[in-house]
Amino acid sequence: MKPVAILMVLASLAPAQRTNDYLYAIREGRKFGFINRSGAVVVPPTYDAVGDLREGRIRVTAGNLSGYIDLAGKVAIEPKYDSAGEFREGRAVVRQGDKYALIDLNGKPIADIPYRVLGEFHQGLLRVQASGRTDANGKRLPTTYGFVDRDGKVVIQPQFMPATEFSDDPTDLPFGGLEHDWCYFDRAGKIVIRISMGPHLNGANSFVNGRLRVKEGFTWGYKDATGNWAIPPKYNDAEDFKAGVARVQDGAKWVLINIFGKDVPENKKKILPIAPVSDGLALARENDLLGWIDARDRLAFPLRKYDEAHSFSCGLARIKLDDLYGFLDKSGNMAIPNQYLSATDFDHDLALVQTREGIAYIDTKGAVVWKSGKR
Repeated sequence: MKPVAILMVLASLAPAQRTNDYLYAIREGRKFGFINRSGAVVVPPTYDAVGDLREGRIRVTAGNLSGYIDLAGKVAIEPKYDSAGEFREGRAVVRQGDKYALIDLNGKPIADIPYRVLGEFHQGLLRVQASGRTDANGKRLPTTYGFVDRDGKVVIQPQFMPATEFSDDPTDLPFGGLEHDWCYFDRAGKIVIRISMGPHLNGANSFVNGRLRVKEGFTWGYKDATGNWAIPPKYNDAEDFKAGVARVQDGAKWVLINIFGKDVPENKKKILPIAPVSDGLALARENDLLGWIDARDRLAFPLRKYDEAHSFSCGLARIKLDDLYGFLDKSGNMAIPNQYLSATDFDHDLALVQTREGIAYIDTKGAVVWKSGKR
């Protein structure tokens, strides 16, 4: 595998979340292991694949079987599953053969799930797929989607064709197809909003920032998760919200509004956030220039032109300048010079970087705490 590809794999795994300690994924050859914050090897590279740290457990794969280790690097749940998901809300989905089940953090079976599982828990609900069924006459039934809870109990019967997952944001409803309508439903399965697919089976719009773009007659507006109009349908055209701002056509003129339907002031229209707030600042853009703004939309430091710019984390923002990656502090100074072929954002004080010599973890001062090939 090429170095860039290896870095991308490790970047998706590292670092782990804070509990009593940290663990960061490393790779030597084709095997994965873990180091701690100081760079000491906690788990030698012995596993064929590893997952993210979730709720004190990390999924590991040895050969074709998966299990879980704890923050001490000890096996908490023996690798015996053909597939295993990450823990979320105290539950993980595991599969043996074609049978799915839920287990707790100690590996105790909670419930068997008689459906195929898709995704993971959000707001305590897990999306499932019912397929391969037949009716009393042997006629094949269509594939449908529903939801089970943390105890494996079916909360929303498989009925939608298809259905999206719940969001972690309760102001955004999922949707599914039912009887040629797009239905937006709550955690109890109650249909809150129902919109016809039309004769051409049009696709559905998604909730964004707690708002659903809906057309009524000739005009567009936005509904909320209660099914009521948050912004009345009065626009000739409208776009989805992004970072709390949407573009709408009011008469012949396009304007910007916030989630309450108020016009965005002129002095705030030029610099718009393009990412959520992170570490107290949001990445923003004006034309081809990038910068970071605070909660009052004030620039942290002047806008600049970067090859790439990313959100702040651990007090530093990853940027790409002249084809090399480095890190800025919140004053706009180059805290760690642009010198890396590739890099991840900082997380729990370490970032994974690629140099011409190989792959390494660095701390927020730029010091190397671990590098590939180090013994």
